[in-house]
Amino acid sequence: MPSYTYAVKGQRLLRQRGYPCAIKRRSKDSENGCGYSLYVGDRCGRAAEILDSYSVPYTIRRDGADDDDKL
Repeated sequence: MPSYTYAVKGQRLLRQRGYPCAIKRRSKDSENGCGYSLYVGDRCGRAAEILDSYSVPYTIRRDGADDDDKL
């Protein structure tokens, strides 16, 4: 997610629909640049459709990150 504002918007939209998710700040040396990540446990395809319908920009990463278990 390109900004904290979009991360919060996405989190609210998904949580209101029963999708547990967490926001995490990306490190500045991340290969994806600085920004925020919104982690969704399952039903990612449907979560992406919801974000699309509200024009919330995102990038799907299926591999996760080394410290995802700390969320």
